[in-house]
Amino acid sequence: MRLLSYGLRFAVAAWLIAALVLFLMQDRLLLPATPEAPDLRSVTHEGDTVEAWHIHDEYAGYVVTPTRETPRGTFIVYHGNEESAETKLPLADIFLRAGYRAVIVEYPGHGNRPGPRSMKAALAASREAFDATLARWGGPVYLVGESLGAGMASQVVTGNEASIAGVVLITPWDSLADVAAQKYPIFPVRWLLHDGFDSVAAVAHYTGPLVIVGAQLDTLIPVVHAQHFANAHGNAHLMMLGSADHDDWFGAMTAAQWQQVLQWMKAN
Repeated sequence: MRLLSYGLRFAVAAWLIAALVLFLMQDRLLLPATPEAPDLRSVTHEGDTVEAWHIHDEYAGYVVTPTRETPRGTFIVYHGNEESAETKLPLADIFLRAGYRAVIVEYPGHGNRPGPRSMKAALAASREAFDATLARWGGPVYLVGESLGAGMASQVVTGNEASIAGVVLITPWDSLADVAAQKYPIFPVRWLLHDGFDSVAAVAHYTGPLVIVGAQLDTLIPVVHAQHFANAHGNAHLMMLGSADHDDWFGAMTAAQWQQVLQWMKAN
């Protein structure tokens, strides 16, 4: 009995320590360090101008502008975790080829942007990017977010519904709390998370075009979360990629599917 009692105490202590680590270290778990990548201004990209973007004289990402025509509007691109603004030129290029300017947002502590690498800082930067884009160029402004970036884009929608022309959310969560609860069922993650990042609630009052892209083989954020998100929003278009996972969805998208996304967004 004594051995059983010691074992139980050890298990409880280990559980409490693990729960404390999840609470204290969640920003590091959600936002791992980003690998180095070349400055986009050093990359040849014919037909476009690539510039570093600054807000209040601080580096905030890149602005890529098509030079062959006056931009029809702006797509703001929010990247996922373990990425940086330097990695998102291929995604931005989809919208550049459609005649739009692309703003590729960088979060503090990622890529070449200094600052705290935290969810709170990333969200503040995401909102600031939208405000700065609208103030500088006006509309139409579209939001595109992948994974973590889909969560950021969703939060930006709240309070800005009337100013957003369309939203594309790729491999999104419905809420971060729901995904975390699925990943760590033995912990009360809904209490441990600093913010549940409920994307469904964040876009609940948005009536503009909303496109959700889910990857059928996604194991990081299982596709059921994208499906639930789409089902919870009566205005959403759901595109399912049957052979893609969380990391290779971009290569699975065809030109015809991108045209469909732009059509749903009324941006083609």
